[in-house]
Amino acid sequence: MVSSILFFSFLIFLAALVSRAKQLFPPLIGLPAPVSSLILGAIVGGVLAACLRWLWRRFSPMWREEDAAIRLVNGLIVAIGATLIGIVCQVAIAIAFPANEAARTMQGFTLLGSTLIGLRIGFSLRNPVWQAVSAAQPRARSRQQQSSGRKLLDTSIIIDGRIAGLLSTGFIEGDILVPEFVLTELQNIADSSNSLRRKKGRRGLDILNELMHDETVSIRVLTADYPSIREVDRKLIHLAKDEAATLVTTDFNLNRVAQVEGVPILNVNELANAVKPRFIPGEGITIEIIDRGEEINQGIGYLDDGTMVVVENGRRHIGRTIKAIVKSTLQTEAGRMLFVEPTREAH
Repeated sequence: MVSSILFFSFLIFLAALVSRAKQLFPPLIGLPAPVSSLILGAIVGGVLAACLRWLWRRFSPMWREEDAAIRLVNGLIVAIGATLIGIVCQVAIAIAFPANEAARTMQGFTLLGSTLIGLRIGFSLRNPVWQAVSAAQPRARSRQQQSSGRKLLDTSIIIDGRIAGLLSTGFIEGDILVPEFVLTELQNIADSSNSLRRKKGRRGLDILNELMHDETVSIRVLTADYPSIREVDRKLIHLAKDEAATLVTTDFNLNRVAQVEGVPILNVNELANAVKPRFIPGEGITIEIIDRGEEINQGIGYLDDGTMVVVENGRRHIGRTIKAIVKSTLQTEAGRMLFVEPTREAH
């Protein structure tokens, strides 16, 4: 079907070129104008048909996607803008080369090429062009304005619960933004059939309700959404860019992706690791050994801030609180670990 349409379009285009042979093409050497126009028209028509066929094969799978309508509108808008640019180029060519047959041919190719390029660019855009234009102003602001202090909360930081304490102590300042799609995700978690997920979702909603009723916290809900994007994390990154806000999260993967995208991040886990007390080798601590370690004779305990303590030769002290000496520390992505040995008194 598509091949037939392209073939007939090629014939119509070729007939139009031949009918205006003298006006469009100069005669080739040794050939009359109709024959030379037929040859050149066939070349131009073939190139045009090949371009249309490539465009169809390239973009036909796209129409089955959810954002097909948005891409189509983007293509038409950008193509119209590119066509206007092509018309301006046509006028410039006409002024530079008046009464020149080759210049007229160049004008036609300029207009056709600009329109096809506009379609290609517009079809490749997943987000509406009008949103990109409206979001250009926040991105064009000065660096000082971009760091306006607005904080965008994701689902993980709300469920985590520590955000309430950080806001109450004043360590996080500025307007707090919560998107509606995050509220929807929280509600879905709270309605989950899994009891653990249900408890987490309800805790997140309770914490958010407390923040809403706290007069010292400036918090508001954003209705902005991105229907063409399914993943909540991708929506958060786009919204953070559009609002020039800092993303607050405990999600490790979201943290990495946002860093790649150039979005400012506040990771509460990194903050917690940064404010944990630092221990010097040789310093004494008191630790309750609650479980066995991975290696032989190792015991495991935890400090009040959640730091894991690995006690060498501590397996026999499981269930007891002993004094130990810090030997070394290890910083991992999951947090800090201490390696200690029981003192002589513990033995």
